[in-house]
Amino acid sequence: HTMSDAQAQEEQNQVRLLEAQRSRKAAQEDALRLANRVAQLQKEDEKAKKRIQETQKRASEIRNLRKRNEDHKLEKEALNQQRNRELAMQMEQLTVAKRENERRKQESAEFLARQKREMREMTKGEQASHERQLAEQRLLERKKALESKEAVRQKQQECKEKQLSEKQKQMEQNRLEYERRLAEETKEQQKKEKELQKLAQQEMELIERLQHKQLEQRTAYEELESALGLKKGESRDAFPKTSGPVAAEPGLADEPDEQEVAKQFGILDEEGTGFIATGQLNSLMTNLGISLNDAQLEQATSQLDKDNAGKISFGEFLLWWSG
Repeated sequence: HTMSDAQAQEEQNQVRLLEAQRSRKAAQEDALRLANRVAQLQKEDEKAKKRIQETQKRASEIRNLRKRNEDHKLEKEALNQQRNRELAMQMEQLTVAKRENERRKQESAEFLARQKREMREMTKGEQASHERQLAEQRLLERKKALESKEAVRQKQQECKEKQLSEKQKQMEQNRLEYERRLAEETKEQQKKEKELQKLAQQEMELIERLQHKQLEQRTAYEELESALGLKKGESRDAFPKTSGPVAAEPGLADEPDEQEVAKQFGILDEEGTGFIATGQLNSLMTNLGISLNDAQLEQATSQLDKDNAGKISFGEFLLWWSG
């Protein structure tokens, strides 16, 4: 029984100890929450003090700003009053100056009127004197005019003679210039004539050489006919021509002479270079009275323009024509 009481007593003591610990822990938590609330209240108090200080500072600034605005307004009103007073004084001064100007203007008008009257009175007396002076001056001018008339006439005569001399001098210069230009043109014409004579001489020499070549060619044909034992004319049938207009137009009775050929070639050779374009060959043959078909024209072109230069020389054409 004693052991049971002791155990019960010990359990009670533990229960009371546990309750005491719980109470202490609850008290500590209450103290901590209270301390937190106190700290929070202190912070709010500090914030409130700062807001109060800021509000007081702002109120002071507003009062100062209002005071400055009122002072500025008072100064502005004082300045406006000063300006109004100055404007009034200026208006008064302008009015006085205007009156003074009107008075002076009136005095000037009266002074001018007096001067005009005096001038009219003086002019009446001076007009007659002036008219007399004018009459005397006109007489003097007439006298001078009569005296200078002869001098003017002499001067005009001198001017006419000078103009005539200058005109004659200009005419002489023009004549000399004309003679110079005429001499130049004559010299140039003689030069061109010499060139033409030289070209004509070259043409005649070329024609003579071509004629000589023709004679040599005919002699060679005759020698060939003689060597072959053919009669005259048979060689034409045995060896038909492969060049020249006769091959293109057999049986042509009257062929143009070399002068006509040279003339027709020169018509197409407008620049006088001694060449015509291969495309002008058909026109040249037509002008010489010979019509070529396409095959004949192609054959003639290949014979006259062997190197495909696109042009035909007069010497080659004349040799071809004579051949």
